[in-house]
Amino acid sequence: MQTPNERETPPAGLYRIDPVHSFAQFRVRHLVVGMVDGRFNTVEGEFSVTDDVEVRFERIEARLDASSIDTGVNARDEDLRSARFFEVESFPVIRYRGTGSAHLDGGVGTVAGALTIRDVTREVPLDVVLRGTVLDERRGTRVGLSATTKLSRSDFDLMTELLEESGEVGAVDVDIRIDVEAVLQAPASTPI
Repeated sequence: MQTPNERETPPAGLYRIDPVHSFAQFRVRHLVVGMVDGRFNTVEGEFSVTDDVEVRFERIEARLDASSIDTGVNARDEDLRSARFFEVESFPVIRYRGTGSAHLDGGVGTVAGALTIRDVTREVPLDVVLRGTVLDERRGTRVGLSATTKLSRSDFDLMTELLEESGEVGAVDVDIRIDVEAVLQAPASTPI
């Protein structure tokens, strides 16, 4: 395996997220003064890298298995899977569809897109940092990315006990960080 080329734009083509090396973390307010950390253990998806410096990433889709939520407390996780929160029986997937990214200046940029939780979809930009590109002798070209954003539970109608938890409706009360490793599936010269 070669040394990673930090912040180098990965080769153009279709990439698939490696679910074994990717995860989504969150931090949410608890009883106004506290915080609860958790993660979704199953992240899948794909995106394309282009040669266009103005729109470096396109066709972005990330899927989180809502039932893979893990806060380290089984009773809390079951409550979060219930109809009070994510209602995983009816809405098993949390989905992000990106419409494209701004120019990556020094490996940093913003992806525009929409996040769907349950049956509610809202525009949510992601701040993206390219961690590097490496040639993995076993699996080919691999890229590492981190994406962060902040949002309000009330925007997604996750209102259960919201005033007790966040202190006010509409408060930005969730920090999200997604760390992804993705593997090149088809170079740009190959029809996708």
